[in-house]
Amino acid sequence: MKGGVPVVMGMTTDPFSLLGLEPTAALDAAVVRQVFQERAAAVHPDHGADAADRAERTALFASLNEAQRKLSSTPQRLRVLLQIRYPELAASHAGAAMDGAFMELFGAVGAALEKAKAVQSRRAGVASALARAMLMADETVAADAVMAALGAVNEAMGELERSLPALDETMRSGEACGPQLKAAAARAGFLEKWQVQLRAAHAGAVG
Repeated sequence: MKGGVPVVMGMTTDPFSLLGLEPTAALDAAVVRQVFQERAAAVHPDHGADAADRAERTALFASLNEAQRKLSSTPQRLRVLLQIRYPELAASHAGAAMDGAFMELFGAVGAALEKAKAVQSRRAGVASALARAMLMADETVAADAVMAALGAVNEAMGELERSLPALDETMRSGEACGPQLKAAAARAGFLEKWQVQLRAAHAGAVG
């Protein structure tokens, strides 16, 4: 197919190969998006010459879109990289160790989510304007707790992402770093999940 885009049989090509990107832990989402747009334009189904060509283009277009989605997400990108570099470690069910600071963050996130959940539960039973006014103070406390936790999670994610270029350098040097990569993928997965949960909780706490 034209445009330098690989033809994928059975959808077995990994996301990095699909987008023609080096398998790295650190990867700018804007770069991923630009490469996707260029390659997707070259294989758009509307450009198909016949039904068979359109079907092939549709499948490849969908694969490129999925590759963009995975590589734009830090935890998903790290999991893909782990599968490429250390497939046996990726398949292992052994969990990655988390340090005390990370577990403390886990506790803060849990506490903030519980506050938001309690406020939402109480709001469902509020029937009068007076009761609603009395609940507003608790809503503010819950929203503040959620935002504080979200700020800490965002900071932790930023710190993790800033550490990824060094991890890439270690991999390029040939030094084994499977456990570090698996730990980074696990941490990023938790952080991304907490970001989603806390944003939803904040919307509910002030709703």
